[in-house]
Amino acid sequence: MRYIFISPHLDDVTLSVGGIVNSLVINKIDTEIWTFFSGSPDDENLSDFASSLHKRWKLPWNAPKIRRLEDIKASKTLGARYKHFDLPDCIYRKDLDGNPIVREEDDLYQPIPSSQQFLVNKISDEINRRVTTDDIIVSPMAIGNHIDHRIIVAAIKILSPFSLLFYEDYPYVVKSLSSSINNSKLTPIKFDLQEENIKTWHAAIAAYQSQISTFWKNTNRMKEEINEFADRGGGKNLWKFS
Repeated sequence: MRYIFISPHLDDVTLSVGGIVNSLVINKIDTEIWTFFSGSPDDENLSDFASSLHKRWKLPWNAPKIRRLEDIKASKTLGARYKHFDLPDCIYRKDLDGNPIVREEDDLYQPIPSSQQFLVNKISDEINRRVTTDDIIVSPMAIGNHIDHRIIVAAIKILSPFSLLFYEDYPYVVKSLSSSINNSKLTPIKFDLQEENIKTWHAAIAAYQSQISTFWKNTNRMKEEINEFADRGGGKNLWKFS
């Protein structure tokens, strides 16, 4: 048996369920994190919005190269294997006319544009080719409606029948009451995370040094908020359709 956690970006699984990943590893369960939108931009000609994010992150034009290194460190901290696919993040992608699909913050949370629909089948095919009937696929729920999370969920929905679980997308789950999946039809699978799992979760998140400022004032505040999230039961469940 192998758990395969599907991560839209280079941090989503660690942020959302890093403690569960570590718990599975400690219990000697084969665990992998597959990140799909981890590719580099084609060139240095970034949109204004992408450039503003790079400035916040204090990273050069090829930020994903450094972010992949952060993800490798985080995955090793959790004890999980990792796989990076070469699709670029939505902040680097363009529509059929060559215009950025994301020009401002609000554009991150749009329905899947027609120009991006091909990614749904591409990702579904990539997963289908690499998994077996013994694997358990763990998908985000797309809580918060981020476009890349929506693409992942749409791809998961057309997979051949496999064992399938879902995780709640952090930090969106603490900011939003909406989900693209009806939680009333989902049953929780609870994980009894130990203090060591929580501490390892903290350490793995801290590996994403470029991203800390996106979500928190500093690393100490990150630990406080993850503890608050976990104290409310966050990051301690995977979900299956009942």
